[in-house]
Amino acid sequence: MKTGKLQIWVPELIAREGGIQSYSIELVEASAEILGPDRVTVLSKSDDPRALELWAAGRFLSRATGNISPLIRTLAYGGLLLQEGLQAEPDLVITTHANFSPVARWLFGLRRIPAAVSAHGIEVWDLPPGSTRAGLLAADTILPVSDYTKNRLKNELHLPEDRFQVIPDTFDPLRFSPGPAPASLRERYRLRSADQVLLCVSRLEASENYKGYRQILEVLPSLIRKIPMLKFVLVGRGNDRPNVENQIRRLGLADRVVLAGFVPSQELADHYRMADAFAMPSKREGFGIVYLEAMGCGKRCLGGNKDAAVDALRHGELGILVDPDNLRELEDGLFRLLAGPAPSPQEIHDRASRYFGRDEFRKKVKALLESFGLR
Repeated sequence: MKTGKLQIWVPELIAREGGIQSYSIELVEASAEILGPDRVTVLSKSDDPRALELWAAGRFLSRATGNISPLIRTLAYGGLLLQEGLQAEPDLVITTHANFSPVARWLFGLRRIPAAVSAHGIEVWDLPPGSTRAGLLAADTILPVSDYTKNRLKNELHLPEDRFQVIPDTFDPLRFSPGPAPASLRERYRLRSADQVLLCVSRLEASENYKGYRQILEVLPSLIRKIPMLKFVLVGRGNDRPNVENQIRRLGLADRVVLAGFVPSQELADHYRMADAFAMPSKREGFGIVYLEAMGCGKRCLGGNKDAAVDALRHGELGILVDPDNLRELEDGLFRLLAGPAPSPQEIHDRASRYFGRDEFRKKVKALLESFGLR
């Protein structure tokens, strides 16, 4: 018998921060608002059970395996998914990471429980034959966060359009809103009031050298000749930092680049507000929630035209798109970003909210749930 209940399987909600975690939180909160707290159960792999229960504060039910040793956590979590799925027999399972889709496939085989699988980006592109690919193929619905990822999966998995429902990333319009940054932030980075600040927020991982911050550094000397007071602030940490430091020395940019390192989430909005513009000319982003956060704070944005930044920036309607491999085009785009006329910060915020605000996100989640008979 139908229970009218939803299970959401997540890597974690609060154990660490990241794009998938932010998306998972928004999906859980939207679903709980739509269905009610007793009809939504979250099964988390890496959150501590007690910490997650306290954070949920009665908004939804939860189980988690974050208190189990990492050596056996994956096995324990898989067992939890099977146990909860077989016992509760939910009307729908949504997994916010494709790695959990093989378990959803087994549940469908055992109890015909339907599943929807989120698809964020590189974790689902170019999948080799195996259990994750099979899990995606078996899913009732695939939930790409962008048209770019949807179109890639359509071609790679040879699936029809009606197997997909695009639910893009969203942002908190109250947290990421226009306004002044505290003066202490510029003082921290020794930025003068006359400095024009270009910001990038990115992991600095050598294995992810597609984010585009290296290309920005390459064109910065020429750009500074056109914009003499320009400073570049790069927020993020990772094992690519020594390579970035070497590049800064080679280009003679020591007094022009600030490597801010890790910035806690409660300070992130003020970093966007401190900047004059945001740029991440990436090549392999599945969406890029940082563009939404920057626009939420009223900042002009530049992205690459070879990945899902085209979705986040609405094919150029909300920002400038350039070929990240063409340094001349990148430099020209950055100059237009920083020197050209721009809408007011509030107008930028309102445009981003119109397409990617929480109201739009909840409409799409509601449509997904209703497509499986959950109201």
